Amino acid sequence: MRRINWIVESTGKATSRTTQSALLVARATLAAKSAVMLIALALPAVLTTPSFAASQEWRVVPGADGTEVVFESKAPMESFEGKTKQLDGRIALDPAALGDSIIVSVAVDLASLDTGIALRNQHMRENHLETETFPRATFTGARLAGFPSTLSAGKTVKGKAHGTFDLHGVSRPVEVEAELTLRPDGKLAVRATFEVFLEDYEIDRPKFLMLKLDEKQRITVDLLADPAS
Repeated sequence: MRRINWIVESTGKATSRTTQSALLVARATLAAKSAVMLIALALPAVLTTPSFAASQEWRVVPGADGTEVVFESKAPMESFEGKTKQLDGRIALDPAALGDSIIVSVAVDLASLDTGIALRNQHMRENHLETETFPRATFTGARLAGFPSTLSAGKTVKGKAHGTFDLHGVSRPVEVEAELTLRPDGKLAVRATFEVFLEDYEIDRPKFLMLKLDEKQRITVDLLADPAS
């Protein structure tokens, strides 16, 4: 009898443990389903908040009038500029809630940069920017600081934009002095200026006439973006 009682008790304990495990699994499954339902219910509300639903988008078209990037290189006895109009990208923002909504993604075709001298262009592309390996530079972001909260048609606003600049295979955070103008025709004009230190992007400093250029390069970007259709 003792042996039979022990078997019964043991079986009862085992059954009890199995039941407890099943309950735990059921509770975990219910919790997971509840979390999914909450996310599903919350997502439409997030996507229809003013900062998302009211956002407008503009396209940066390569070669367009009003679009150009210029870098300025200096040395004690020689300075020059490199220019290109080959930029593309998109800008999205809500003019009624400027600081909450801006998204920027702009790329530059580095192989198209022109310094005015063919041989210098070749040296810059092959020996310094290495455009066959790193054909594009990109800016993505952005977090705004110092801008007003709204952008009205025909007005220009100024402030700083924080984003990520990718050049020569290196990505680094940058702070940009920026101006935004929403033109009456609906186009968005942007001017951005910032400085790049070649060493930060693992670029050898170009040397012309035995004089090395300044480590610091000044970049000016002008964009005239069309409303996205």
